[in-house]
Amino acid sequence: MTDRTEVELLDTDYSNIADSNVTTKLDALASALSDIAAGLGSHVVIDDLLHRVCTLIVNTISGADMAGVTLLSETGSPRTAASTDSAVIDVDLNQYASREGPCLEAARTRSVVCATVVESESRWPTFSAHLSDVGVQSFLSAPLWVDERHAGALNIYGRDPHGFSEVDALIVRVYTTSIEALLRVAREVECARNEIAGLNTAMKSRATIEQAKGILMAIRGFDSESAFRVLVAESQRSQQKLSTIAEQIVKGAEAAQ
Repeated sequence: MTDRTEVELLDTDYSNIADSNVTTKLDALASALSDIAAGLGSHVVIDDLLHRVCTLIVNTISGADMAGVTLLSETGSPRTAASTDSAVIDVDLNQYASREGPCLEAARTRSVVCATVVESESRWPTFSAHLSDVGVQSFLSAPLWVDERHAGALNIYGRDPHGFSEVDALIVRVYTTSIEALLRVAREVECARNEIAGLNTAMKSRATIEQAKGILMAIRGFDSESAFRVLVAESQRSQQKLSTIAEQIVKGAEAAQ
């Protein structure tokens, strides 16, 4: 299939295509996405969510033998966050090493990329040179855009040389639009969980420091400020965290008792 931009795909007239088949696929995706959304809770792991996304798309799109998700770091470094087959890792690592390929182009341009292995030979020659060992011959990548700092692509690979259809590309783009919303929710949950964990750690450290201050005040007759200065001075001298020094004092007092 000749490569099409995302705008062209969305503007295409699909009235002559089997509407019932498209509707069935979209309904199946919508139902599955509802199940995934319902499962989002306080213990959500983004990589696990992405693996479910990949499995779902393989089960829905004909010709999709495997799928994966590439995520770009804030500096642009790619990683494969989820995959349904070890061959996905091989294809992705080849793209990362050559710095070209469908998943990187989709992530960087925020557009759907669809190509066969024959088309890829002229489009991404370095990447295509190592594909024969993997057996992948068709590519369909759609951008995933979580926020201004986190981008990526949903990548679908097939062993059929005929490639994916324009309808497949449209369905996948509709699908990734929904996935982006789920990823935003999942990331918010993850950030909230990390923030709570950090607050819990800070509270425990604060309690230990106060306990250590109390021990110094009782043993050496320091006031509160003097006891705290002693802890800070020892932290700087030993180049250890204040909470570590406090914990050592508390454990020493417990051992002495």
